[in-house]
Formats: sequence, C-alpha cells, structure tokens
Amino acid sequence: MRIRFWGTRGSIPTPGPSTVRYGGNTACIEVRDATGTLLVLDAGTGLRELGLHLLRDGRNGALEVEVLLSHLHWDHIQGLPFFRPVADARNTIRLHGPHQSRPIEEILGVGMDEAFFPVNLDTLPAHFEFHDLQPGATTRIGPYGVRSSAPLFHPAPALAYRVEADGVSLVYATDTEDPLSGKPNPVVDLARGAHTLLHDAQYLPEDYKQGWGHSTVPSAIDVAVAAGVRRLVLTHHDPDRSDEALDRIGDEARRAARSRNPDLEVIVAREGLELPVA
Repeated sequence: MRIRFWGTRGSIPTPGPSTVRYGGNTACIEVRDATGTLLVLDAGTGLRELGLHLLRDGRNGALEVEVLLSHLHWDHIQGLPFFRPVADARNTIRLHGPHQSRPIEEILGVGMDEAFFPVNLDTLPAHFEFHDLQPGATTRIGPYGVRSSAPLFHPAPALAYRVEADGVSLVYATDTEDPLSGKPNPVVDLARGAHTLLHDAQYLPEDYKQGWGHSTVPSAIDVAVAAGVRRLVLTHHDPDRSDEALDRIGDEARRAARSRNPDLEVIVAREGLELPVA
C-alpha cells in the first residue's frame, strides 16, 4: 500500500509564498494497494489536483473512484465540484461518510445549490453513489478493509478510519479533539498496532482552541505512542502555519517522540509526499 498527499491544510486553502513547500490545499490523500486500486481520503481542494493527475496519467477510460469522507465540513468536501472526473458520464464516484441527521447526498447538495454554486450536484454527468457509515462499522471498499471509529469529539459528525490492504494498516484520524476531551480516545484503539497513523495536528498548545475539534502536535504524539504505531504523519496544518513554522514543528516533534519511543518515525505531511505503508 502507498499513499500520496494532495492536500494537507486544515480549515481553508492557503496558497501563497509562505506555504509553497508544504502546500495550501485542504485535505485529500490518495491511497493505492498493490493492484493500483484507488481509494481517496477526503475531498478537500487537493482533490482537484488529483483529478488532473488522473487525466494526465492516461487514465481516460471509465473511472470508479471511491472517496472516504471523514466528515462534511467545507475543507473536506470543497474539491468535489472541481474534480475533473465528475464531468464525464462514464465515471462512477462513490462517496462514503459518517451517518448524518440528513442523507449525505442532501447535505452535499446544499453547498452546490443555486445560491452557492452554478452547477447542482444532481446535474453533474458522472454517476454518484452515497453510502452512510455507522460508527464502529466494518466494511469492504474494493480490496480495502475499512473499520470506522466510534464518533469523534468534533462539532459535526466525524469518523476516523482504519484502512487495511496488502497485510498492512493505515489509520486516518483528522478533525479529532479526542486526545484533549478528557474521555477515552477511540482513535487509540482504532490505531493500535497500525503501521502508519495520519493524525490531526492543527494546533500547538499555545494556540489550541477548545471545542473546535482539533488536536495539538504533542497530543498527536501521545496517541501514536499509546497505540504503538510505527509511523506518525502530522497533517491538517493550521492555515496560519508557514513552511518555516512547520519545519520547526517537525524538528521538535521528532525530538519529543524519540524521547518516548526511539522507533517512532514522525513526518510532517506536505503536498506531493509519497510514502509506502509496509
């Protein structure tokens, strides 16, 4: 299994000279198993670049794209209307996300109605399928085994996911304030023994905003150590975090992790980064 980051930012896209190296697009991660089957984690603005890549890569036939949504806040769905494959009637887009008070299709459609966007979701040429995922459920998405967490501590319904293929495990846990909630953290059990943990690290302790649904860098390290993962990838960077600030955060996080588990690898996610999960 391999992963590639197309968007690593949280809250809002932040293009500009201060974010060139780590990127300004919001959450989107490409996952491929040994057969090359595509699974997409979240549909932030990075999804647009992934769509262009799929077309440039010569994948001009019919596409089946599975998208696993952590939740439905704007920074995790805003790339969907600009994902080039949605404009081709040959393609099928399957969206999987946490069960909401209303159907996922209806909520996504609100953001694309005539008051907010020129093209309605139901008029896009591609065929869409929508699948609600229950907390704690296990499902199969193509060759991938997917297990969802208990509900995350977040202002909107949100889930973390454990993705398994090729005998290895990847955990995607963005938009979680659970390490700081004072309650048992469902991400720890979900990630136990996994190879790679992609974890929300939007805040530092000094700028942590209680109740906004995000973790701090030290709390992400706490989760990785408690779960016994081999690699921690810090992602969902604060929109105000510059490249230089993320360099410093990475250096400090690696020092802090080594003092607790010398075998724990810590990486700061950046656009274009490709990693094997093995």
